[in-house]
Amino acid sequence: MLLPLFFLFHPAGAQTRTDSTVIIGNNRIVHQGRIYRQNAPYVTLGYGMGYNLGKGSAEQNMMVSYHHFIKGIGLFGGYHSSSDEKIWWRSYQKLTDLYLGVGKRWETIRLNASIFGGPSLAYGSYTGSHPDHGKDWAWGFMQPGLVLEGQLSYRLLYDVGLGLSFYGSLNRYYQVAGAQVHLFFSTAYVRNYE
Repeated sequence: MLLPLFFLFHPAGAQTRTDSTVIIGNNRIVHQGRIYRQNAPYVTLGYGMGYNLGKGSAEQNMMVSYHHFIKGIGLFGGYHSSSDEKIWWRSYQKLTDLYLGVGKRWETIRLNASIFGGPSLAYGSYTGSHPDHGKDWAWGFMQPGLVLEGQLSYRLLYDVGLGLSFYGSLNRYYQVAGAQVHLFFSTAYVRNYE
């Protein structure tokens, strides 16, 4: 007789209803007949335009980011590339970042917003006035940098969405900032609700 009352007052057994979504505890929700876990890892694939702060010119860029969450703290890592030509073409003006960092996420049934930042290994090639040669030159570089990323995604389905990313990549030789359209893929789906 007391066991059913226990589930009414215990957080793991509690259920609340909000706009056809049921929160079933343990960071799980039921939405449109499926169980999803909240704060699940996700991947974004972005492509867009940026502005090279040193050159004063527009560039194309792409970013692939993985976001993982442990007790509300976000960890992210990924690959970023920016160039004055198409990303897949060879250019003497190209930046590549491999990065790791931390951040924060806010999510609802339809929206996912996040902000992340951290150090990167920046490498590539740059054209401009070389510190040793004193004239226009093309040279390669590899050094530490910083990558920042802010995202807003609209979930078309709970696990799949489309959104905008705003980013910045800074290092000694190459500073670029811009925006991208990205695809959002989450691993939140658990199973159908029975």
